[in-house]
Amino acid sequence: MAEKVILALACLAISAAGFEYRTESSCDFSGIDLDGPINRMLSKLPAYELSQSPLYKGEFAGVDFLGLNFTGLNKLQRYGAIAPFCVDGIRKVQVDFAQHDDLALIVPWKTCKGRNGILQLKPLVSRITTIFRIEANELGQVTKLVHEGPVVPVATEQLKASVHGGGFFLSIMTEYLSYAFPAFLREIWNQEFYPMFEMSVKKVLA
Repeated sequence: MAEKVILALACLAISAAGFEYRTESSCDFSGIDLDGPINRMLSKLPAYELSQSPLYKGEFAGVDFLGLNFTGLNKLQRYGAIAPFCVDGIRKVQVDFAQHDDLALIVPWKTCKGRNGILQLKPLVSRITTIFRIEANELGQVTKLVHEGPVVPVATEQLKASVHGGGFFLSIMTEYLSYAFPAFLREIWNQEFYPMFEMSVKKVLA
């Protein structure tokens, strides 16, 4: 936990101060393509990712919950410039990603009477920052990204819960939940989304 806090503070420091590097030093990014690998990684992120969490599977009050998944990871876009820096001679980059009304946490459900729908948790706007290690030993070599993390939330705005297929009353109740308990919804989002994003990125880069 302490290591994650230190890395998160490092991310914030990089964002606030920026980094300068000299081509004659060991921290030399000249000739290394940084944009291409990031763009290729984004193009491979899935539109749909199933969570391994057991918390959203099972039966409750006659309703079967069919597991947690995320949609819209493929809609993430790079936000701002890539920030290159070095730690002990190791090249790294900090990259921000953002989305607008595309990401959603979804739990499908169905009843024994054949009714079905989804529970959804969705932010209007979200932005995250994270760190990758750069592996490119020679000029012209294809740059390899290795995700080091952590995944740090920068902004998660207008996070709303909704129920689809459950009728008017449930829709009103979940809308009330969004306004009355924003911290609770944010905790769920943070607990589920960031590990899912990290898992998806590592699978793409493997």
